[in-house]
Amino acid sequence: MVIDEELGLIPQTAGDVLGVLLDDVTCSEVDANRSAARQAQRVAEAVQFARRHPEIYTIDADVQMAERSVVLELSLRLRISQERVRELCVVAETAARDLPLLWQRARDGFASMHNVGVVVTAAGPLACPADAPQPVRDALAAALSRVDEAAQEWVLTCSSAVLRQRAKKLVDRITGDTAARRHTRAMSDRHVSVSPAGDGMSWITALLPTHEAVAVMQRLTATAKHTQKDKRDGRTRNQIRADLFSGWLRGVGTPTAVKTKLFVTVPVQLLAGEPVPVEQASIVGGDSIDPLTAKQLFLDARGFRRVITDPLKGVIIDMDRRTYRPTRAQRDWLTLHHGTCSRDGCTRLALDADLDHDRPWARGGTTDLTQLRPLCPRDHTMRHRTRIRYRTRPDRSVQAITPTGYISTAPPPF
Repeated sequence: MVIDEELGLIPQTAGDVLGVLLDDVTCSEVDANRSAARQAQRVAEAVQFARRHPEIYTIDADVQMAERSVVLELSLRLRISQERVRELCVVAETAARDLPLLWQRARDGFASMHNVGVVVTAAGPLACPADAPQPVRDALAAALSRVDEAAQEWVLTCSSAVLRQRAKKLVDRITGDTAARRHTRAMSDRHVSVSPAGDGMSWITALLPTHEAVAVMQRLTATAKHTQKDKRDGRTRNQIRADLFSGWLRGVGTPTAVKTKLFVTVPVQLLAGEPVPVEQASIVGGDSIDPLTAKQLFLDARGFRRVITDPLKGVIIDMDRRTYRPTRAQRDWLTLHHGTCSRDGCTRLALDADLDHDRPWARGGTTDLTQLRPLCPRDHTMRHRTRIRYRTRPDRSVQAITPTGYISTAPPPF
């Protein structure tokens, strides 16, 4: 590295150039951390302001609905989920109140919001109950101060994984927590979830006690080994385990086999054997599926409903059954047409949504396809209990207009 009196340090070797680039990456990280902390702080301030002035969003000054409304607006403005907005708000409020030294690190750019969230989560057991007596409050405040002092140093040198381990060990030491008690709390979090993996595949995940999870895997492996003895099968052990897992859960071959309705659109060109169909088969509101799977689903179906679509645009034009009153046919049509909740940005399935009248029934609205739209229960409640307006576009998608003047936009056609 050469030093020039006017230009300063001038890179001379490849190592010098790389060093400058890495230094710039570090500086960029500080700027990004500082910006993220400022954004989280503003999110928390916006939510707090809505709590103090619920009349902005609600007619009856309902604080809870006002908070839900501002969270929805923030998710629309930032193009992130409402859950993420709430997470940012909780982390910013908790850190500013209970971990001021750590929060200052974030505001200065030396701690990421992710790492602040890691410490906030670890310090959860030290949260003070609202009705706690003063001695308990003082003890918890002192404990949080210990965590804050340690964490504001750790974030300067520790990775997220190490930070999580250290913060958790410190909190356990302070609270005298034991593995048995932690397991009891963790048991309450057991659940099953599904997330798309693309290419017509999805992950199904279950949080279970370890001994049960190991037992499940052992049974899958033992059965897969036995099945794999048939060399004509051609499947790998992992593939057999996955097939067994699916079959057992769906109850294949048993009297309790699953009978849940699944909406799948299958282009008639695909069934006719055309090599390149105009549109792909897909699970309504979800991912596309391959032609072989689509044909098999069609053949396995005990009944089907004919849906007429525009052969070029793929737009649903009509269904076999037309009725004036709300019927299953109407719900099916709206599920097929929308796929998800009709409000901009909402990805909840239309299959589980409420059917909302564009013009309220009490004001003379009619129950027909041109006046109905699927809104998820959360949006359906917001529409009727807040000042947020849900306006239907000609294509039947729904635009959200907030009291602050923000108007949501629909994503471009795909």
